[in-house]
Amino acid sequence: MHNILTKKQREVLEIIENLMNAKGFAPTVREIRDAVHLASVSTVYTHMEKLKEKGYITWEPSQPRTLRILKTAS
Repeated sequence: MHNILTKKQREVLEIIENLMNAKGFAPTVREIRDAVHLASVSTVYTHMEKLKEKGYITWEPSQPRTLRILKTAS
């Protein structure tokens, strides 16, 4: 099914949720990368693109901290 999350996508989404709850605003891609312990920003961005395609998150391109959660991981 198209909306099923992989383990890593779920982890990225949960990290985004946790960081937003802790800080009160959207995390940067680098903050997400550090929290998920991935090597590159592009890997995080790939997971975020899939989450966007599946309707879990959205953001405004080229605008800082516009990431929004549309559906939670649970």
